[in-house]
Amino acid sequence: MAIIGAWGDIVFEVSRKQVKTFNGLNWDGGAKFATHDRHLKEPILEFTGTENENMTFSMFFSAFLGVNPIIEVEKLFAAMRKGEVNRLIIGTKAYGTDKWVITKLSNALERYDNRGNLLVVKVNVTMKSYASR
Repeated sequence: MAIIGAWGDIVFEVSRKQVKTFNGLNWDGGAKFATHDRHLKEPILEFTGTENENMTFSMFFSAFLGVNPIIEVEKLFAAMRKGEVNRLIIGTKAYGTDKWVITKLSNALERYDNRGNLLVVKVNVTMKSYASR
C-alpha cells in the first residue's frame, strides 16, 4: 500500500486492493490591503494581512477500485458537519501555514447497480485554512 497523504482520518492511498486519492489539486491565497485616498495623488495601499487560503480538489470513489463510495462520501460529510480541523499532509509536507477545514462538498453520483447501490461518485472538495488563535 502506498499512502500519498492524509487529512485527519481521511487517507489518500493506492494499493492493489483499492484506490482513494485526489486529482486536480488547486491551492490559492491572497493578501489584504487598505486603500488610503490622497488629494490629487494616487491612493496609498497599506498591507493589512493575508486572506484565508483555499484548497480545492476532486476525489473519485469507485466500487470497481475496491472502495465503497457511499461510505467515503459519508465520512467527508461527517467531517464537514462537525467542523473537523486537521493538517493536510501530502507526502511528507504539511500544506498551508496551519490546519484546514472542509467548507463545501459537491458530489456527482455517477453510477448505481440494479439494486440502487452507489458504485461510482466524483467528489469536489473545498477547504479553507483555519488559523490558530
